[in-house]
Amino acid sequence: MYSIKIEGIEDILKRLDRARPAISDGLLAGAIHVKGKISTYPPQAHLTRKSVYGSSFKTERQRRWFFAVGIHKTPYARTSNLAKRWAISSSMDGMTQIVGNNTSYGPFVQAADAQSLYHRAQGWLTEAQVAEQESEKVQAMILQAIQKALG
Repeated sequence: MYSIKIEGIEDILKRLDRARPAISDGLLAGAIHVKGKISTYPPQAHLTRKSVYGSSFKTERQRRWFFAVGIHKTPYARTSNLAKRWAISSSMDGMTQIVGNNTSYGPFVQAADAQSLYHRAQGWLTEAQVAEQESEKVQAMILQAIQKALG
């Protein structure tokens, strides 16, 4: 049987224990940063169905239904409900931070695997785009928190 002895491991473990709250704080700061980025609306664009889908309504009947139902206000007024419903949840003593949104329509606006062509054309960022764009910034925030804790 072989074994490896690491000298100074006790000191390393103590330092890591001191860093744990800092890692949690850094992760939370990163989650707050990401929430701020993803909850920012793009400038309002006035797009037509034709500019997005290549044609307006397929049939006259479809056009009449769209305007008759009355759920589509023209012009559209933003409510900011999507932005208000972004939230952060924490688990594992702060070692896991989740930024999420519980609106029923959120995936069609900001989910990489479900975003509609219309929302993409309007400039809405997906969660995957925000994660990729902000990854280095969040890593730097976590590292800064750890360095501050360890002195």
